[in-house]
Amino acid sequence: MASPDRPAASVIIPAYNAADFLAQQLGALSDQHDAPSFEVLVCDNGSTDGTPAIVQDFTPRLAGLRLVDASARRGASAARNIGADAAGSSRLLFCDADDVVGQTWVRSLYDALGAAVFVAGAVEHRLLNPGREWDFGWNEPLFSDPGLPQFPACGSGNMGVRREVFDEVGGFDESLRAGEDLDFSWRVQLAGHQLVGVPSAIIHYRKRGGLRAAVRQGRAKGEGTRILAERFALVREAYAHEARPAAAGASVTDPMPVPSADARRPRWAAAADRLRRVPRKVAEIARNPAAITPYVAALAFAWGYRTARVDQVTHVSVPDPLPPAARIL
Repeated sequence: MASPDRPAASVIIPAYNAADFLAQQLGALSDQHDAPSFEVLVCDNGSTDGTPAIVQDFTPRLAGLRLVDASARRGASAARNIGADAAGSSRLLFCDADDVVGQTWVRSLYDALGAAVFVAGAVEHRLLNPGREWDFGWNEPLFSDPGLPQFPACGSGNMGVRREVFDEVGGFDESLRAGEDLDFSWRVQLAGHQLVGVPSAIIHYRKRGGLRAAVRQGRAKGEGTRILAERFALVREAYAHEARPAAAGASVTDPMPVPSADARRPRWAAAADRLRRVPRKVAEIARNPAAITPYVAALAFAWGYRTARVDQVTHVSVPDPLPPAARIL
C-alpha cells in the first residue's frame, strides 16, 4: 500500500494548448472506479491558452493533481520525460490531454504493472467521434509495424511502464516528431522486456478535425515512419539474417524489406483495383464531404515519407544477444 506522500501510480499527461479538451480528461480521471491512490501530472509544454487555469480549477476535485512546468524542452516526448522525472511513483501511466480514459483505466494498468513491466491498453473510437465511423483506426492494445515486424508496438496515449525500465532505455526520444511511441516500444523490448496488452484499460480516442490538421499529422507520421525504418534497419536486418542467410551484397540500411519481383502484383493489376474503387470513394465523399479526410491524410503521409531526411539518422545498435522475436499478447 502506497503512503499518502507516495502515490501507487503516477498519471502523466503531456499538454500544449489543451484547454478545449483537458477538462474532459481530468473529469474522467476524477471519476475512476476502484483505483489505487494516484497522482496526475499535467506537463505543460509552454501553453498560451487556459490550460494552467483548468488544472487549477480541477485541483479541489482531483487529489494529487499537479501542474508541471515542462516548457524547458519542446515536444510531447520532452513533456512526458519531464513528467516522469517529477513523478512520485514507480508505476508510470501515460495518457493524452485530448482523449478520455475509461472508468477503470487506472486500476487496469496499475494491476497489469504488478505482473509485467511494460503494458498498453485498448482504444475506443466511437464516443468522441460520432459520425466518423469511416475514419476509425486500430482498437487493440498492440499492433505491428513493418519498421520492426519482429515486435509489437503501442501508442503513447495508453501506456504503462515501470520506472526502472523507463530509466533503463532513457525515456522517449525527444528528437522524433512522430513515431516516438513505436521507437520507445521497440527499444524496451530490445532491452529484453515484454510488452503486454491490457484490453480492459480503455481510452476513448479523439480524432483531429479539419484538413489542415490531417495534413500536418499525416506528413509528420510519414516522416516518422521513414525515419524509424532507417533507425531500426540494422536490427531488422539482423533478424532477417537469423531467419535465413542474407542475399549477397544486400544493404543493411534499406529502409524497408522489399518483396521479390515474383511476390509483387503486376502494376496494371494494382492500378485496375484502384480504378474500380474510385466510383465508390467518390460516392462516399459526395454523401459526406468530411470523408475525404483520410485520403488527404494518406497523401500527406506519402509526401512525408518520401521527403523525410534520413542522412543524419543514428541507427539503433543490434543487441547482443539478439532477443527472441515476440508475438502480440
